[in-house]
Amino acid sequence: MRVPWAPLNFGVFLIVFGSLILTSLLGIIPLAPLNALPLVFVLFGAWLALLGTIIPPSKNPYSTPRILIVGWGAVLTGVSILWFIAFNIGELLPVTFATLIIIAGIAAVGYSFLRAQNKQAAARPA
Repeated sequence: MRVPWAPLNFGVFLIVFGSLILTSLLGIIPLAPLNALPLVFVLFGAWLALLGTIIPPSKNPYSTPRILIVGWGAVLTGVSILWFIAFNIGELLPVTFATLIIIAGIAAVGYSFLRAQNKQAAARPA
């Protein structure tokens, strides 16, 4: 089954956007609607990272690799968290930035170990 990913992603973005704006207008979350905008991108980036892990691998050599989708989701989430913190709690921006750098470093080390393990398993004859 071929899933049209672009309309699915756009639909998820609109659902998240509408939900956060509605909850901020109803007073469920104590943010002004414009202050909730970075949270839309945080949740959409998390959706992209989740989507990159659950989509089936494609046999098409020209299709987008799953790790690229996960990476863009992580970048979007990280930048949006920085945007939200800078917009609302500016004093915590250096701590948040340092934490995101540490998380990115851990992800890079994990990815390199994963790639090394895959190459080692492929080189070993069964």
